[in-house]
Amino acid sequence: MKKLFLLFITLFTLAITFGTQQAKAQVTVRGQILDAGNRKPLYPATIRNKNRKLTAFADKGGFYRINAYPADTLVFSFLGYEADTLVVKTMGGNFVYDVSLSKSERFLTTVEVSSKYNAYQLDSMARREEFSTFLDLPKQQLAETNTHTGFGLVFSPFTRYSRKEKDKRKFQEYFAKNEESEYIGFRYSRDYVGKVSGLSGDSLTTFMSSNMPKYADLRAMSNEDLVFWISERALKFRGKKP
Repeated sequence: MKKLFLLFITLFTLAITFGTQQAKAQVTVRGQILDAGNRKPLYPATIRNKNRKLTAFADKGGFYRINAYPADTLVFSFLGYEADTLVVKTMGGNFVYDVSLSKSERFLTTVEVSSKYNAYQLDSMARREEFSTFLDLPKQQLAETNTHTGFGLVFSPFTRYSRKEKDKRKFQEYFAKNEESEYIGFRYSRDYVGKVSGLSGDSLTTFMSSNMPKYADLRAMSNEDLVFWISERALKFRGKKP
């Protein structure tokens, strides 16, 4: 009985010691996430601890805070920007790490890059994979997977609007708007509109700014419909010119 009691005391002491050491080893990483070009805060930038189920968002000022342990890898991301990573080396306490993210040139052209998926689809899948932790979406919710026109994003209204976390909801809304913008940019690109309309330079810029299709309308259009849509409006546009 005495031996069992001594064993219990030993294990309890070891557990307390280990827990204390772990607590001392924990690091609070904090800092600010800015656009590398204009130095403006990026909100809501995301922070993910790859070694643990820990995530965080930067606030409107770009400031963030997340817990980590030595050797943990932190990933700092924002839609349309190249991600940054940090391997934590500090032993306990606080560590300040300011982040400057540069805009990504990842978005591909309208050229078909594979027999199964086009450039927009591949880029859309990459964005979805990169930010899946923050989206809370089922694996298979991409629209139009059997077409050449692109994916699109289907959000569950319950998932998107019932969460209490303001920053996560804000990010999900921002992600959805970004997907719409990327889709429009893919199908209604300057190069494509210029070829169909025959316009160029300032005339093309003016035409596109005053004739921008809505996301929902564009998703409903076939390529043939889009060519007709552009051509019809280009004729009217030229008729207005002196």
